Amino acid sequence: MPAARRRKGKGGVITVPDATPSEDTPSESKDSDTPTDSEPDPKDANDDERRRRRRRSARLLQLYVPRLPVVSSTFVVILFALLAPLADRAYHRLATEGRLASDVASVTHRVGRFQVKWDINELRLSVLHNRGDKCKDDCAHIAWSTVPGLPFLTAANGPVRVHQLMAGHYRVDIRRRLQTTVQTLDSVELKDDDDSPSVVIRGVLIKEDARLDRWLGHLGDVSAAWNDLTHQRQQFKAASKIKARYTLTFSPQSDRRLAFEFRWEDEVPGVQRSPGGRRRNVKINQIFMRYAHTPDERIYGLGEQYSSLEHNGKRLPIIAAEQGIGRGKQPTTFMFNRMFFGSGGSWHTTYSAIPHYVTSKARSLFLTNFSYAEFDFTDDEKISILSTTPTNRLTGQIIGARNVPETVEAYTEYSGRMGPLPEWVYAGGVILGMTGGSKRVRDVVAKLKDADVPLAGLWLQDWGGARNTSIGIERVWWNWELDESQYPDWRELREEAAAGGARLLTYVNPFLMDASGSKGRLYREAKERGYLVRTVHGGVYRLGSEPGVSFGLLDLTNPDARDWIEDIIVRMVDETGASGWMADFGEYLPFDCKLHSGEMPVAVHNRYPEDWAELNRRALRRAGLETGSGDSIGGDGVFWSRSASTLTPKHARLMWLGDQLVSWDAHDGMKSALLGMLQGGLSGLGVSHSDVGGYTATPGRHRTRELLMRWMELSALSDAVFRTHQGNRPLHNAQPWDTPELLDHLGAFARLHRCLAPYRRELMRESSLTGMPITRPLLMHYAHDPVASNVATQFLIGRDILAAPVMDRATPRVHVYLPPGDVWLDVWTTQLSPIQPTGANRDDEDADDFDSRNHHAGYGAWVTADAPLGWPAVFIRRGAGKPAQAAAAAMREWAMERGGLPGHRRVYPMDPVEKLVLGLY
Repeated sequence: MPAARRRKGKGGVITVPDATPSEDTPSESKDSDTPTDSEPDPKDANDDERRRRRRRSARLLQLYVPRLPVVSSTFVVILFALLAPLADRAYHRLATEGRLASDVASVTHRVGRFQVKWDINELRLSVLHNRGDKCKDDCAHIAWSTVPGLPFLTAANGPVRVHQLMAGHYRVDIRRRLQTTVQTLDSVELKDDDDSPSVVIRGVLIKEDARLDRWLGHLGDVSAAWNDLTHQRQQFKAASKIKARYTLTFSPQSDRRLAFEFRWEDEVPGVQRSPGGRRRNVKINQIFMRYAHTPDERIYGLGEQYSSLEHNGKRLPIIAAEQGIGRGKQPTTFMFNRMFFGSGGSWHTTYSAIPHYVTSKARSLFLTNFSYAEFDFTDDEKISILSTTPTNRLTGQIIGARNVPETVEAYTEYSGRMGPLPEWVYAGGVILGMTGGSKRVRDVVAKLKDADVPLAGLWLQDWGGARNTSIGIERVWWNWELDESQYPDWRELREEAAAGGARLLTYVNPFLMDASGSKGRLYREAKERGYLVRTVHGGVYRLGSEPGVSFGLLDLTNPDARDWIEDIIVRMVDETGASGWMADFGEYLPFDCKLHSGEMPVAVHNRYPEDWAELNRRALRRAGLETGSGDSIGGDGVFWSRSASTLTPKHARLMWLGDQLVSWDAHDGMKSALLGMLQGGLSGLGVSHSDVGGYTATPGRHRTRELLMRWMELSALSDAVFRTHQGNRPLHNAQPWDTPELLDHLGAFARLHRCLAPYRRELMRESSLTGMPITRPLLMHYAHDPVASNVATQFLIGRDILAAPVMDRATPRVHVYLPPGDVWLDVWTTQLSPIQPTGANRDDEDADDFDSRNHHAGYGAWVTADAPLGWPAVFIRRGAGKPAQAAAAAMREWAMERGGLPGHRRVYPMDPVEKLVLGLY
């Protein structure tokens, strides 16, 4: 074998054959006529030189050949970034395949302040809104518009399955087998009946063969494609398709609300494959409504959404449910989903899903159906709404407004508005939540009295008895009768509390516990009378939230059941002398149950929360705890609700944000509570609060003192009511009365909450008149600013005060965004912020220019404020109203009573490097 030389190459060691001839090479004959080595041939020398050059070239190619990074992580990321938008566009094109067909001439009909416009050239239907009496037609703006050339209504058939996980948790699985692809628009008519004009649009929804099937059919069988052109074949194809006629009606409800109603044939003959073939009827049980959306338009709302402030790029289901434990925080969510069958929840699970959204351009739409729906915002150019209504009717309303506050005002004209609370609820101090019986309550009240903590009420959740569960948490008996073994001297306890200026509050929910003895008496009575939700086989539908425990749910579609539980609540007030109660739950109605009314559960599930709130409101009035209506509501009673649906603001007195983890996180902790409040305010839930310190402790996680103290600071500023909760594991959680430091902090911020009472009184009055929430996201008044409209850790109290409490562990400062168009002053020092925003406030009520491209919005400012424990960052807008100025002055007096601000506290421009690291540029 020839010798070989080894060369070190860029990609490793390369073996290069030696130029020396092999021993196996036959030697040249001496008798040959060819020249010998002593007489070299010039031609052979040239060949050898060429071979050497080729070998050198081959070595260079092997040494420097480029290597494609096919397995490189960088290459994969770049490839994904390039292909993902293409795949996304392809998916949405296939998912929304279809076309709109019409020969109706362009026409515009006016109904009230709205115009319904059909454009044959663009194949587009639009709704325009005239913003005021001073405006002419040229200042009307588009409130709603379809996508040119695409169907805005699509019907489909397929199974809709709701999987019942652990009680109160659901997973919805929707599949489509048939879907219409063509929509015709055959007429646009104006009807003016009894001074109530309406526009009626009629057409047909048609199922065509898919585009790919048509192409393959033409390519595979030319004769069949030719036959399709014959008159007889075209007649058969036209008659054999799925066709469903529809009607769309627009009718004005007010100057800013236009109602729409879709009706369609809910059962039609299916596809006929051949002449004379069998046709089965197809039930249309899914309806899609698609319309245009601009990429720069940001979307908010849909009830109390705890994980998402801006919904662009997301698909959100509208279903009231338990929010879960963790909601995406790992490994907590994974653990609870596996151990307790879906109880970990997801990022979109919420107690109060409301089918109403608002955009940064003040466009808004809401559904008035209660059936399960999905709002799909994943496409940059259109919005899609899926409804699974069991009837052939989809209703909703379109809002026309100039700014976000106007959309909230217009929406709450329909949903109702929450009125002012009794003064003792928001101005009396802390409502202390606790359990444990008379002796323990007296001991804790004595500690609060010694620490000079203002006490407005004692919320005794275990008035009906308490029990320790098999999974290590404390729960109360769901049997709505006073437990005299727990509180043998309830009357004396109430009188002692009243002498100190405090009231007693209790607890109730729509469940009844199945238990032996007296704790199950009401369950047995309700079962005998048929007041509980039943299975399809006729038995009581038993729910369970823990091993070995079951309970029944009241059937609120049964008028007798409603009257019965209402009587029990009124009797509870009479016997206990309570001034209010928590009206818990409302999200547990199963989808596979049988109701007294005969209605389908899918049509009632999302309505149950408002039926429960309405029942409690009637009980409040019957018990003599409420009088009057609107902004003149009187009486001393209050109840607070967790679940909500569209009309809940009309019935609820006070909202509460449910059961958050005792943590700082944004999935299911302190930050999520604030976000839920801000989102809920856009859908009419404007008077709300959270459990101070959170509720849910899990193995390995308990409430720390720092978290409890920071949550007190948050609630004193953000919440309509300052109420604490022991949590589900009281012995593991820090409690407000545990140490002198905690008691001092509780007292200080109960007094701060009381300082803001006159300002909140004005804000509640405003809420009862306009629907505006007390605590508002920045986007409410600065929707034109993309930074302000995406900030979820600070908020406005009314229009004029901006608060940014610390919401992170071991953090003595907070970054604050000061929106453009206003000048901000530090409440504690009255000093101007170090960097002032520029530009005008585009959301000013007098602004008529709706196009942000013609408006200079200016720039906001990021500042850093020192916020040691006990001193949250608060700013006031220069030019604020008198109530806000008085509130700021009261806060400064509160600071002086505590000895004044810390000497080192300051507000300064945010460090550019930190701003870059946090992605705030």
